[in-house]
Amino acid sequence: MMASRFPKLIIKTSLKRSFSSSMAGPATRALVAERACARLKSLYDRFGSADYIGEPLSITEHSIQAALAARKAGESDEVAVGALLHDVGHLLGLEAGFEPAMDGCGTVDHEGIGHDFLLALGFPETVAFLTKHHVSAKRYLCLRETGYLEKLSEASKITLKHQGGIMSEEEAGTLEKDGRWDAVLRFRTYDEAAKEEGKMIPSIDFFLPTLYNMILRNSSISSHISPFAGTYVLSPEQLRRWDEDGMLWIKNALSESEIANLVQMSTEVGDLPPQKGPWLIHHEAVESKIEAKEEKRLCRVENFCKHHEDWGNLAFGLVQDTVSQVEGEQAVLFKDKLNYKGPGGGGFLIHQDATAYATEDLASRHVSVMVAIDAATKENGCLEVAAGRHKEGIFDHEKGVMTSQIEDSMKFTDILVEPGDVVLFDSYLPHRSQGNKTDGWRRLAYLTYNKLSEVGN
Repeated sequence: MMASRFPKLIIKTSLKRSFSSSMAGPATRALVAERACARLKSLYDRFGSADYIGEPLSITEHSIQAALAARKAGESDEVAVGALLHDVGHLLGLEAGFEPAMDGCGTVDHEGIGHDFLLALGFPETVAFLTKHHVSAKRYLCLRETGYLEKLSEASKITLKHQGGIMSEEEAGTLEKDGRWDAVLRFRTYDEAAKEEGKMIPSIDFFLPTLYNMILRNSSISSHISPFAGTYVLSPEQLRRWDEDGMLWIKNALSESEIANLVQMSTEVGDLPPQKGPWLIHHEAVESKIEAKEEKRLCRVENFCKHHEDWGNLAFGLVQDTVSQVEGEQAVLFKDKLNYKGPGGGGFLIHQDATAYATEDLASRHVSVMVAIDAATKENGCLEVAAGRHKEGIFDHEKGVMTSQIEDSMKFTDILVEPGDVVLFDSYLPHRSQGNKTDGWRRLAYLTYNKLSEVGN
């Protein structure tokens, strides 16, 4: 392994943290606003170039054109931001890895998904309301305005069939009594006009100061912020992916500076002095390339997160927050390990972590989180999971290893992570890996959590 000098102060200091910093007190509006802007920028940068539900432009192009049209018409910042973010639900579906539904035209109930997500990020009710009802406006105008249905694009007509069709008189009457409804109808004109192919527009960065200041001024922000989302907000689509697969892959979960620091963090943990602390250091025997004999090589370190500041910040910050969100209650760290799979390092046979924890003395279920330090490939022994099979209890096994007959019946997905990716997986999810056939190292950290309510077990 690469040599480094491990900071002595960190060795001597045990970080006595067990809860996310977001639980110590409400996050300031400035931090909430900063987090929301970073989250949205990442979404649009990574997925905004996708086609806009069968139209001749991207989701980002459509969204920005709608926002600019609202500004040109003299609308308030809230209406303009609602126009900008009204289709964020489509991006969330793509982020969670779902194929476009509605006959290939996007995410089902993207308006409701976007509504809930924007409130969770800290946006005002008005912005969320516009997002939730931009589809309602289409259905309403099909009822009230002669010829409106015929003027819809083919893609919009297709989605209408999946969105409840033409609105009923009863539903229309209810919405007409809402003081915000006129703004929704005006917004619909900007939505329909924002389909100009090849139009020059600014990037999403142009709107970030407006988004930031809007959240900063939102007086009702605390009523919608999850106590478990101080660092990262999971979307309804990510939670759906978790429920369906027993796994959630969050790409680019860490900031650029955090990603840049991961290698140093893993090197420092690997250089912890053996038998001089509460951590556990494991080695494996490998054949020496210099002499005809075996030599020891680092392969795993355990119990280090409470004794390393940067790993502590990650374990008790973003990672713990995401686990708490999928669990729906406060999660706490159960164990941690960092695997160093060197050249020629072995893999692990198919198993479920739950078999190791099947005792009344421990919690009934655990969630492990893989933090990628190096890129994982098929050649260097990436994680392979049988998505969705976590719902079937504990499979037949011998000393934890599942039978070959069961393994052959499963379909595995290669988790080809990049540095900074985070992957949550259920303790009942079958998984395995192959050996490292490359000349490089593949380092992955695994942080395991359980519900605080089951700590007494």
